[in-house]
Amino acid sequence: MAFKRKKISPIKTVGYRLKKARQRRGFTLEQAEDQTKVRIKYLQAIESDNWRIFPNKVYVLGFIRRYARFVGYNEDRILGEFKREFGEYKTQVRKLPKKKWIDEIVITPKLLIGIISSVVVLAVIGYIIFSVRLISKPPQIEILNPIVETVTQKDITIEGKTAQTAVVEINGQLVSVDDKGYFSQKVSLSEGVNNFKIISKNRIGRENTKELKLFYSKNPLPSATTTQ
Repeated sequence: MAFKRKKISPIKTVGYRLKKARQRRGFTLEQAEDQTKVRIKYLQAIESDNWRIFPNKVYVLGFIRRYARFVGYNEDRILGEFKREFGEYKTQVRKLPKKKWIDEIVITPKLLIGIISSVVVLAVIGYIIFSVRLISKPPQIEILNPIVETVTQKDITIEGKTAQTAVVEINGQLVSVDDKGYFSQKVSLSEGVNNFKIISKNRIGRENTKELKLFYSKNPLPSATTTQ
């Protein structure tokens, strides 16, 4: 007994129906493009049910509606068929990668010059601010000698350290300061307590003061002893 083969017909999808309708009317894809204003690549995608090529749902529905109108199909009916085939439109939408702001920057000679100029200006401003803060502070004074308050020598040398650019006075008399900020001045003491006022001034007149009291006695003071 011979079996008769049954011809299997393709599934009549939305795309298949629209393609066959166009062919029955004898239109080429170029003519369809001209009439619908839909590019050929999208018409081919519709006819082959290749929905992934479309950017979003609006494009698909709009193009199907135009194509259905062109081939003589009822627009609402064909759209209903499309929605039933794909439910809530399960077509994968192409997502374009987001551009980072850094990708938008184009390096040009003009841009490089602008960046370098900005860096130089900021460096100069920073240096000025640092210098102003530095000179606005009163200079510090450190007394290095003598380190005791009672001395037995009439002539001694007062030594100290301050800012390199400072001006130093000891009891109103100017004292030279070397390039490292050290200063020294010989003084003669009187019997008893001797007071010295040491002033260090910066370029804008801010000053710092140290008071130095020295007790001078020709004879050493007797040491404290305990009598038996």
